[in-house]
Amino acid sequence: MTSADVPSPWSEYEQTDLHRVTLRALLRYVSPPPGGEGGGGPGRPVRGVVQPPGRPDTTRVVLWDGHDLDTSLAYDFPLVGRHDYNVPWSDIAGVLRQLAATGPTAAAATSVDGLGIPVVDVRAETFRFQDEPSYDLTDALHAVVCGLEPYGGEPDPELLISGFLLIDLGTVRLYLDRTAGPPARIGVDVALRDEEGHVREGFTGTMAALPSLVRSELDWNASEAEDPYCAAVYDLTHW
Repeated sequence: MTSADVPSPWSEYEQTDLHRVTLRALLRYVSPPPGGEGGGGPGRPVRGVVQPPGRPDTTRVVLWDGHDLDTSLAYDFPLVGRHDYNVPWSDIAGVLRQLAATGPTAAAATSVDGLGIPVVDVRAETFRFQDEPSYDLTDALHAVVCGLEPYGGEPDPELLISGFLLIDLGTVRLYLDRTAGPPARIGVDVALRDEEGHVREGFTGTMAALPSLVRSELDWNASEAEDPYCAAVYDLTHW
């Protein structure tokens, strides 16, 4: 029995919703190429993101060279991992970046879709990435900012993001407007790397706790940094 024969604990509707989240996240790759450091360098832009007919557990990402549609190559990503957890869009983006730069060619295709696009199944590559993730700094930056502007969800009405700025190669400063009390724009520094210097995998526990941290812990985390874009800066890089 293969993994495809085992019923998924995720309903077809839930899997399609996971696909839509991934689709929205990958829109940033339609113009900039996903291959190369920082989204630049050699790489291939996204031509399309679709869900194969009859396969709600799969997101198909089509890349091309940006000039000739005959260069298109599709990659099939699993939406549900080996332990029945969803595969985050940040993982799919990380694998996509690697595939776009050094991945398989059309010769590795296991099938061709109805439009004549060669398709490569990258389930194994996705699972290997989850075992040993390697994210680009821009993936972490994108994920942290999107954490306050969630796909498919409503932003916190009392904590509105008004900007962000990469302060160094490990820290992003989020500019937040607090609407619950007196109007005040603050800067909150959040780490993009862990203690060993590895890029964090996108939406971290810090981001999940950020609203409560901003409401209750700022007085303990004041920074001496001065910033013309906000009234005060707070350091949450150690969280």
